[in-house]
Amino acid sequence: MTNSPVPKTFLASPAPAGAPRRRRRAASPRAGFSLVELIAAVVILVTAVMTTMRMQLVALDLTKTARETTTAMADLESALEEIFLLPADNIPVAGGGYAPGLPIAKFNDRHLRGERIVPAYPGYVAGGVVPDPLEVVLTATWNDFAGRPRSVRLSSMKAK
Repeated sequence: MTNSPVPKTFLASPAPAGAPRRRRRAASPRAGFSLVELIAAVVILVTAVMTTMRMQLVALDLTKTARETTTAMADLESALEEIFLLPADNIPVAGGGYAPGLPIAKFNDRHLRGERIVPAYPGYVAGGVVPDPLEVVLTATWNDFAGRPRSVRLSSMKAK
């Protein structure tokens, strides 16, 4: 018995005399990956990664667009609340702060690049009697993060 730390069962025994020696097999032409297979795998992987990156960029653009639209709607609601604080007969007055077809100066470039809020009063004729209820339509226009023109509209009614 030896003082080897390896148990006996793991010690290699010599091959018996006359036993055929095992030869190492020669590499077959089918062993491993060929260069063509490797290139194909890399192309597929790169295509998948690039597609995923493009989808992430599109998602980011959609998030920015949604954020800008939400901001524009909040500005429209704020303008509508200010308009509704006035009596209906004083809202569509020419030369006033909320004259039809003219941007509301207080809201120019408020939160968005090139933002304008323009009121319209369908059914109202300038200088005529203010209808009851008065329909108020506000349109916000601006240039989005990519410089594209955008607009949203909000409408409501104001009773006397």
